[in-house]
Amino acid sequence: MHLLTCPSVLLTLSVVPGVFGAAVHHVHRQASLICYEDNSLRALERFSSDAAVFCPKFLKTPTEAIPSNLAGVSTSRLSSACACFQKTAAPANPASTPAISTSSAPVVAPKPTTASTVKASSQSNTPSSTSTTPRSTSSSLTIGPTGLPTNSIAYAGGKRGLVYDYNSKDFSKYFKDSRKIAFGSNWGVKRSPAPGVTFDQAPFVPTIRVDGNLRNDEWIANVKALIGIGSPMIFASNEPDNRGQANLTPAQAATVYKNYVQPFKSQAALAAPAITNGGGATGLGFLENFVGQCADCHFDIINVHHYVNRRDVNVEQAVSAVKSYLTKDVAAFKAKHPQFQNAKICLGEFWLWEASDDDGANYLRALLPWLDGNNDVACYQAFGGLWQGNFINSAGTGLSKSGQVYHDL
Repeated sequence: MHLLTCPSVLLTLSVVPGVFGAAVHHVHRQASLICYEDNSLRALERFSSDAAVFCPKFLKTPTEAIPSNLAGVSTSRLSSACACFQKTAAPANPASTPAISTSSAPVVAPKPTTASTVKASSQSNTPSSTSTTPRSTSSSLTIGPTGLPTNSIAYAGGKRGLVYDYNSKDFSKYFKDSRKIAFGSNWGVKRSPAPGVTFDQAPFVPTIRVDGNLRNDEWIANVKALIGIGSPMIFASNEPDNRGQANLTPAQAATVYKNYVQPFKSQAALAAPAITNGGGATGLGFLENFVGQCADCHFDIINVHHYVNRRDVNVEQAVSAVKSYLTKDVAAFKAKHPQFQNAKICLGEFWLWEASDDDGANYLRALLPWLDGNNDVACYQAFGGLWQGNFINSAGTGLSKSGQVYHDL
């Protein structure tokens, strides 16, 4: 969820285990970009019943007890984050929020937000397909047996992605010597999202984000350039089913896909909008409605996210939940829809929320070999990532235990 603090900067609000810093998004030409995906305060949003209950009380009474998952966050940052949450998200109703769909989870998992409806933009403000269609290249990419272009990550010797953002400094240096990282992404279209933030050891995968008029005037030129230097894949909208993230209706998500992702068919692997593992109208339910609005769209990849909370499941149960979600729920969705029957799976974000570093490391040890060996999985990104308290130790001087596993295994 984005946080608008002044006319010149945008902050975002999202949940990353153990990361508590606000990230600044410098506004480009789209001054109306809504709060999106900073990865510093996700605990107030990812399963936002926390924020819906905590924020109104905190804004009224700053001495309100701070939940343990927000311990260490400064009062000023909490105030700014909660103010944004109140502005951009309708009050959540925990009793009516659908539970996460994890077929094998033995207990009820945390509850994600439900997507709020955004007022549709007029067609006059939506870029036409002719204005955004990139020029054809001299030759199309060869499509390999996996169904992905042969310059895709499936052919690059690995599946493993590394997520980072404005807070990640030069922490990618700790993964420079890893042979496991096949690509990186940061929920935007620029490899370096802020001065001093670097990532140059692997191809970069861009993610489309749009303003309130469903536009991104920088996207086409940047994606052309990225494909030209080896970007293998394009991510569509990030969690349109989550009001704290892209926050789009299925119809809006389809419009964005048609205008900004579909034009690159055959030039890179195209991933459908990344969905949460929520139930009801979120998650695969959202994607069901999206497909109905995007009947002529092409997809190389189905992009899904999966989070469960360590308070509700142990490490073994969390690993089992991921496997079941991909092999049962996602597989059943693919089988139902011809557009996805040949698509590979990208587990675009996953984590055991509120895990200790030891539990996080054990979670990865159990799950990464399975993901690497599963032929239906084209790519994955643990969430984790390049932040202190996640894959970087709390001092910022090297890798954490979970980071070392992600680096080595």
